[in-house]
Amino acid sequence: MAESRSIFQFKQFHLAHGNPGLKISTEACLFGAWIPTGNDQHVLDIGTGCGLLAHMICQKSPALLVDAIEIHPEVAEIAQQNAEQSPFKTQIKVFQGDIKTWTSSHPYDLIVCNPPFFSNHLAASDSSKQTAIHADHLSPEELAQVIQTQLSDSGQFAVLYPPYEMGLFLHSAEKRGLFANQVTDIIPKPGAKVLRQMLLGSRQKMEISVEQIHIRDEQGNYHPDFQELLKPYYLIFP
Repeated sequence: MAESRSIFQFKQFHLAHGNPGLKISTEACLFGAWIPTGNDQHVLDIGTGCGLLAHMICQKSPALLVDAIEIHPEVAEIAQQNAEQSPFKTQIKVFQGDIKTWTSSHPYDLIVCNPPFFSNHLAASDSSKQTAIHADHLSPEELAQVIQTQLSDSGQFAVLYPPYEMGLFLHSAEKRGLFANQVTDIIPKPGAKVLRQMLLGSRQKMEISVEQIHIRDEQGNYHPDFQELLKPYYLIFP
């Protein structure tokens, strides 16, 4: 049933998303805009979904190459179709498979992931949504293990989690010699609780830089900091 699928139009690309899989979220777009990139990096996008993060980081760095892996066959097909119609089609390779059994001939300079995070919840009615939002398949500990295996010695990783799940991930990551270097809290509006946390890390242990960003201001308008990050992508920000 494709009736709930829609097109998200960005300034330089567009993406079909939803059914199967989850629709593009505001916090995922913020995460994609926040991730720092280098120009000659080889990137692994774990659980690419419709290909959002892959497209956003390719827009930043024209020489960057992304391996985008998605376990759900129908969602991977959407990602492949999006890539084929993309101005970044020479930069993005979509693979259907399980990241836990993924093998690559080289380590990655950057690993990005907006992982599933609900644990011990009732199953979603749709199987693709179940895979996308529940951590049954890729737990924080398993993600840390994958990053340890796939990351280059000088590489970085970026993940997006709610605060509780981020704590679980960090505990597992540190046991594997992976450390947080920067954490940015996503807060819906002033006075609200932290919705998600964006983490940038590496194999290097250093003092953690902690920041926060609000999606909206007290008047309900998009916060200037949010606008600044999303200006290269969102049509509503000239």
